Amino acid sequence: MRFAWGPRPLSVMVPAMIVGAVVAGCGSSVADADAPRPTRDRTAPFSPFCTAVDANSAALRPLAGLAVRGSLPPQELTVAVDALRRTGADLVNAAPGDVRADAERVVASVNVQLDALVANGGDASAAGREPGVAAQRDSTDLVAANQRLSAYVSDNC
Repeated sequence: MRFAWGPRPLSVMVPAMIVGAVVAGCGSSVADADAPRPTRDRTAPFSPFCTAVDANSAALRPLAGLAVRGSLPPQELTVAVDALRRTGADLVNAAPGDVRADAERVVASVNVQLDALVANGGDASAAGREPGVAAQRDSTDLVAANQRLSAYVSDNC
């Protein structure tokens, strides 16, 4: 799981998350998640999927500065990880059929990264060295899924 999610322009969580922090999609990193979002005119009605994308973006913010801060206190880490997992599941459930498989793939990858982050006590650098996380960085199918999902979000949210 951006994923610097937000309704205007929205991002989708991408893997690579833990190494540089928890990554936010659509080309931005989690370190960018707290940056002001540019506005854009949106004429399409706001969908449940776009609402889920926005909620996921908000859930990502507490993890956004891990690379700079180092870690979160254990209780804050638990709350942040639980919120990100919950909003990731909501995002998958709300995903339209044509991007559902991509949403599932990206959210599953984020969950692997969250597992590593928790196992390493919130240490993003150590979590990024975990074999499961490292293997994802080279996954072309994950990159492709993220690109398709990001494009859908950009076009529809």
